[in-house]
Amino acid sequence: MSTSATEAAFEGFRVTRSRPGAVLLWAGVWLVGLIAMMLLLVPLVGPWIEEIGATGGDAAQLSPEATAGLQRATLAFIPVLLVLQALLSAAVYRVVLRPEEKAFGSLRVGRDEARVLIVALLTSLISASVNFGGEWLVRAAMGAAGPLVATGLSLLLTAGLVALWVRLSLIAPLTFLKRRFAFRDGWAASGRAFWPLLGMTVIVITLAFVVVLLLIIIGWPMQSVLTASGGAASPAAAVGALLMLLLIPLGMALVTTITWAPFAAISRDLLEGDLIKG
Repeated sequence: MSTSATEAAFEGFRVTRSRPGAVLLWAGVWLVGLIAMMLLLVPLVGPWIEEIGATGGDAAQLSPEATAGLQRATLAFIPVLLVLQALLSAAVYRVVLRPEEKAFGSLRVGRDEARVLIVALLTSLISASVNFGGEWLVRAAMGAAGPLVATGLSLLLTAGLVALWVRLSLIAPLTFLKRRFAFRDGWAASGRAFWPLLGMTVIVITLAFVVVLLLIIIGWPMQSVLTASGGAASPAAAVGALLMLLLIPLGMALVTTITWAPFAAISRDLLEGDLIKG
């Protein structure tokens, strides 16, 4: 199982190598989603955009009105992000688990995506609820027992959230694989393979971080061109802005592929190894 988990951690790179066209299409979907979020952002925080820029986005220095606008924008982003996750994670799962379905980057809108969307919504609510409850306990401990106890409790909360995320990580890919909701199966399978899954998760996060770092290195010269232009219109500034606009969704497509594909691969391996029921 350890070997399978280690090999599965690199499934995202195999997907990008074998299906580069699909990854580019997924980047296009991310671009549309980012544009949609920007369109939602403008009316919600537009009146306070100068204030937010002046404070560097520091919430502690913002007025109550600006803070409320940011909170409304965050809530407005959640449905967009959930839909993007459902469409794109299902597409990644399809490439790994049903490679014969290649049309249009394996993107579909159907029952698979609906089930994945519901799973994403429920698992996000569970994680958010646990996180909110844990933060409340940490604040209560800070007032009642001091910073040392609160720090220890915060570390336990972080470890618990990581463990919870690992335990929930197989529900979505197994739901896609089995074409039915697999909450019980996903929870049971992640319990039996918890430590390999945890190790794989560490590898996956590290790989995603390396990709983000490389993208930052690539994007730094473009950002320098835009900064040097000072907002003035020029061919170099226009090219730099366009490349930055394309680099961000491409980077998000690469990171999500690297992040989601391994869990599809390990779900397939667990099913083929008879460690979970078909």
